[in-house]
Amino acid sequence: MAGGPSSIGGELFTPKNIGLGLATVAIGFVAGWVWPQPTRLTFLYVGQGDCAVFQHDGTTILIDSGPWNPKSDAGERVIVPKLRQMGVSGIDLILLSHPDMDHIGGTGSVLKAYPNAIIAASACFRDNKQLLKQLTKWGRRPSDIKWLGPELKGTVGTFNLRIDCPQTDPDEETNDGSMLVRIDDGAASAVFSGDAPSKVEEAFGGAEDWHAEIMKAGHHGSRSATSEDWIQAVHPEYAVLSCGLNNEYHHPHPTVVNRLKSDGVKICRTDLEGDIRFEIAGRRFERVKP
Repeated sequence: MAGGPSSIGGELFTPKNIGLGLATVAIGFVAGWVWPQPTRLTFLYVGQGDCAVFQHDGTTILIDSGPWNPKSDAGERVIVPKLRQMGVSGIDLILLSHPDMDHIGGTGSVLKAYPNAIIAASACFRDNKQLLKQLTKWGRRPSDIKWLGPELKGTVGTFNLRIDCPQTDPDEETNDGSMLVRIDDGAASAVFSGDAPSKVEEAFGGAEDWHAEIMKAGHHGSRSATSEDWIQAVHPEYAVLSCGLNNEYHHPHPTVVNRLKSDGVKICRTDLEGDIRFEIAGRRFERVKP
């Protein structure tokens, strides 16, 4: 197997084990030579919702799981088939940015296909009614979830991982509690902020190093997020806007698009381009065709 020891939350694990400061859970091991896979970051087109897949050093992390409604389950319809096309045999970790259904709705179908995946969410949503309802549907108990505190740091292979969880009421303004995630290996880097609004961006923008090549634009390109201050804090080369074609919310908002363009940021839109993929070329992420 490629890759050396990694740690999340200070606990040591091999590429097929993962720990979040609370426990270390074995995910499995495939014996024999495995051809090294490129480090990839893929933003799946799931309609009006979010789902990103980070593959590195034998580890796969899902950040959100797309939308669910009575007519469509992005997990079953899109995510699981695409993960199989990408050669994903196991998911190590699913990070749920916040409990909105366009971010967590596909989790049940993903878990049916990848039952050993660890789910992690902000501890401020431990009593969130929507999330607790979904856990029951997924056949999971609250005790099965890794509830994350305000800040967690660790490594995945050669990448550093930082997760910041704003503190908010469990059932009000869930966007305000969206976890902020940064991955970097010193050169290649990306930042995710769920649906965090500008006031959260402002609160966290100066507290840590958020510089990143790739920024997942907040709240699908809504004008409530991706403020000028946040763009300056991240200083991205690429901004990925994840939204549905001709969606009812009219995302992305022209103000956000123009703001990014005026700052020289390259815009990638799932509604117009479908899946958006980056791979390590040299030491940095480069856009590639899926």
